[in-house]
Amino acid sequence: MSMLIRKRQLAAKIEAVEGSAETLLAADAGILVNFSPKASYDPQMYQRDPVRASLTKMGKLAGKRSAGIDFSIELKGSGSVTVEPEWMRLVRACGFQSNTLKKISIGAITSGPYRHGEVITGDTSGAVGRVVIKTANGAASLYYVALTGVFETGDHITGADSGAVSTASSDPASAGFEIKPISSSVVSLTMGLYEDGVAKLLKGCRGTVKFNFKIGEPATLDFSFKGVEHGVTDTPMFTGVSFDDTVPPVLLNAVMSCDGVSLNVGEMEIDVSNTLASKDKIDDAKGILSYMITGRDMQGSFNPEMVPVASHDFFSKWFSNTPMVLDLAYGESDGNKFRFYVPGIVYNKVDDGDRDGIQLAQTSFDLTGSMEPGDDELALLLL
Repeated sequence: MSMLIRKRQLAAKIEAVEGSAETLLAADAGILVNFSPKASYDPQMYQRDPVRASLTKMGKLAGKRSAGIDFSIELKGSGSVTVEPEWMRLVRACGFQSNTLKKISIGAITSGPYRHGEVITGDTSGAVGRVVIKTANGAASLYYVALTGVFETGDHITGADSGAVSTASSDPASAGFEIKPISSSVVSLTMGLYEDGVAKLLKGCRGTVKFNFKIGEPATLDFSFKGVEHGVTDTPMFTGVSFDDTVPPVLLNAVMSCDGVSLNVGEMEIDVSNTLASKDKIDDAKGILSYMITGRDMQGSFNPEMVPVASHDFFSKWFSNTPMVLDLAYGESDGNKFRFYVPGIVYNKVDDGDRDGIQLAQTSFDLTGSMEPGDDELALLLL
């Protein structure tokens, strides 16, 4: 029987116990994957080569059984600001956490702006939160993640670091989700690629992800996971899978700025660049418990049209290691809007580019964060 390469399903489930495989069901296979996902196996192969009268080598022995799975998905929301999209568990296993995002209407901000990541407190309610996105006077709302208590109308909300103060003119409302990096307690996944009758299974999976943006197209997420081989079996594809039918927004009518200057960018990418290391386990039948994220080096690039130095001095900012805020927002419908907020990028290369005769500044950059508490190189908001 011939197998069709386009007939594939991806299933993934968060493991209750790291490295202990979960049973995958149709409910775990609702992620729409771009053509074509690929599972691969890379066991450690030991070459037996004892000396004797013949030069003939003996067969290799399979040792530790690592595996990988690579695929791409479109970036889209669930259609509701209170429901996480299906792909959230994939991003969590790439070293991120998801937090419920709140917003509250505010009046004028004095002694501001509020700083991204700082703690805020309400004088009446005693509520405590963490600011998401630098917020200056004139903003109608303050985005935050609740830490304790509930802010209320009339609260004087004070920033612990900036000293910024404003008065809440409404009670909090659900605004969506914040996705931010973490350095510990990263979830692991059991994953399966179902290939028209054959299932390739992995456990103890963690990965890395790259975000791709191209004007006029939906943004995409390229995932690369590493895990432990958990079997290849003749298994039928799932039936009754419920796919999220939200249509992804395309990158049009976007608000894009770098260092407060609007740049005309055609393409951009942000690569999380996690380092993945096997967690070897001598008493495991596969020799590996799981894969761990042991480091990350967030990098990005974009290709804005070149502008005069007076508008944006690419080279001076590069040579002087100037940290800058990068901010991209797009999408029209609640539950399907996105904002990528990077509190500090530093250029590491600026070169000539060409698009049909238009000069571009082909630019690479590092994503940086605070010394303390860290884990703040990037905030992805699902709004």
